[in-house]
Amino acid sequence: MTTTPERQPISLSSYKDILAYVPHALGFHPRNSAVLLLIDDDRLEATLRVDLPPTEHAPDLEIWIGQVCRLLHRIPNIDDIAVVIYVAGNAGGSQVVPLSSLVAKLETALTHQSIRLRHAWCRQDSRIWTYGTEDGPDVQDVPALDTNETNLSMVLAGSAPLDQPWDGSGVPEWSNADDVLQLVGKQDANIMVSLDAWNESLSQPAAISTAELHSDPQRAAIHLGSLQTKLVRDLLPFLAGEGLESALDIIFGISVDEREGAVAPLADYLLGRGWYAPDWERVDRLWELSRDLLGVAQDEPRQALLCILAWIEWARGRGSMALVLLEQAVLENEKYELAMLLQKLMEHGVMPSWATDQLRAWRANFS
Repeated sequence: MTTTPERQPISLSSYKDILAYVPHALGFHPRNSAVLLLIDDDRLEATLRVDLPPTEHAPDLEIWIGQVCRLLHRIPNIDDIAVVIYVAGNAGGSQVVPLSSLVAKLETALTHQSIRLRHAWCRQDSRIWTYGTEDGPDVQDVPALDTNETNLSMVLAGSAPLDQPWDGSGVPEWSNADDVLQLVGKQDANIMVSLDAWNESLSQPAAISTAELHSDPQRAAIHLGSLQTKLVRDLLPFLAGEGLESALDIIFGISVDEREGAVAPLADYLLGRGWYAPDWERVDRLWELSRDLLGVAQDEPRQALLCILAWIEWARGRGSMALVLLEQAVLENEKYELAMLLQKLMEHGVMPSWATDQLRAWRANFS
């Protein structure tokens, strides 16, 4: 679930605004998806994307409706929903609205949860269908969205939706990658040195930290080498979101064998539980650093970075982006346990508690 960026309101009754907005909210252009726009007090609060069911037959459809309702049940204060269905293929001259039975059953299920389906559309390649019109099927050509005010506003603010979810590829290789990798093999597993190095990088703008890493192979090697120590790897999201002092509490708790009490805050954080919210500025910096390090990382450090990036996307409410990164990590190393554990967590639809809280949720920084 993606929390709505704090920008000018969009029209919730205009499919042109909605179609322009959705890719920016998700970070990519959806396919074979149902995108639910969650409305509270006539304000768009968040966007939730789910894969469409394999078929419209009863078993698949009932399972899908149940999944969507369970997800919505976890989200408080939702009055209305608008839905955009994205399906493949071109309807040509057909006047049969795609997936109309799915939308009808979804509306019935939402009514049982006291949620109103305010609007529903279906985009099928170059056509846009409107469900539930009194005069029969309403189908139009999708207008050009490049000049739409909502799209222009997001683009000018720095948003650039991908054609599909990013899998970790395309990061430029470091010019001094060989030097860095040679130094990685010589690193000692020093937890305190590793955490200090990462914390220093997270305490300043990402552009400065990445420049320092590129210019100092030894420093870059400390960051990469630390990812081979599971405790450091698992602590990095916590270090970013809660700070060095809290991370040290975990370390010292483990060192005196108060394992259950010490690990609980870390486990709660990684599972998205608790009353607190991460320090989103530092978490965003961790994302930038991890992405940049993919340009030099190999083997387990690379899979660790993919997992960290996936966890951050999940924490932001972008589960679809997270799963693609985890799929890539497993593809590269099918025995990498963290990737498989995170896959199971996310495939079950578990969401961090802060993602459903408007005061704590991450908001895209389009500014």
